[in-house]
Amino acid sequence: MSGTTTSDKSQATFPASSIKSLQNGKTLKSSSAQIIDSMAKMTGLSIETAARVMDEFWDYVSNHSNNWRKDTHCLQISKFGTFTLKPRSKTSIKKQKLGKMKFFKSQFIYRDKEGKWTKSERTKARINFSLSPSVKLESLPSYPPPFDSPSTQWIENWTGKGHSRLSSKRRISVSIHERTEIPLKEVHVLLNCLFLATLSAIKSQEKVNFAKRGTFIKKNRVNFKATPSFERKFGLIQ
Repeated sequence: MSGTTTSDKSQATFPASSIKSLQNGKTLKSSSAQIIDSMAKMTGLSIETAARVMDEFWDYVSNHSNNWRKDTHCLQISKFGTFTLKPRSKTSIKKQKLGKMKFFKSQFIYRDKEGKWTKSERTKARINFSLSPSVKLESLPSYPPPFDSPSTQWIENWTGKGHSRLSSKRRISVSIHERTEIPLKEVHVLLNCLFLATLSAIKSQEKVNFAKRGTFIKKNRVNFKATPSFERKFGLIQ
C-alpha cells in the first residue's frame, strides 16, 4: 500500500516535528511515536497517514455525546477493550442511595431512599477501561508484533449507508475515512494495526502513554488513566 497525504480538517495532536523525525529514520522514546512507526512499517503506509489515523481515533473516543452508547455510556471495541464512565468516588453517598448510580449530563445521579433522583454534586466521572474478554495479553507476541492484514471484503459492499449496523471498529473506520478522506481500506488496516500494536506494547512495557490523551497501565488488570485535558473534552472536570 502507498501512503496517502491528508488534508487538515482537524488539529493534529501528534506533532509535525515528530512525524519528520520518524520519516528520517530516527527512533523516538514516546509510546505514541513507536506505535505510529510500527503501524507504518507493518502496513507499508506513510508515517503521516498512520499518525493521522491515531489522532482521529482518539478524537472519536473523546466525542462521547455522538459516539458512545447513550444507555450504558460506554464505547466497546471488539478484540481491544471497552471505555466506560465511572464515578470518581461514591463512598460519600453510599448510605443515601438505592441501586446503581447513572451518568447524566456530565454528572452522576442516584435514586435516594425516598425514591427521588438526586444529583451527586461531589461525585464526578472518570474514564475507565477494561480489556475485551477475548484478549489474552500473555498469549500476544512481544512488541513489535507481526501483523496479518484484516479482511476488507466488507468495504467492497459498503454503500455509505447503515452506519448503525456496522461493528464498532468499522464505524470508527468509516468515521475517520469521512473526516480525513483517507481511503477506507487504509484506515481499516491501520486501525486494526493500532489496536494490535497497543495491546502488544501494554504486554511488553506495562505503561503505554498517548500524549494529551492518557496512559494504559497494566497491573493486576489493564486500565486507562486519562489526562486532565482529555477529560475536559468529556466535561468531566472544569
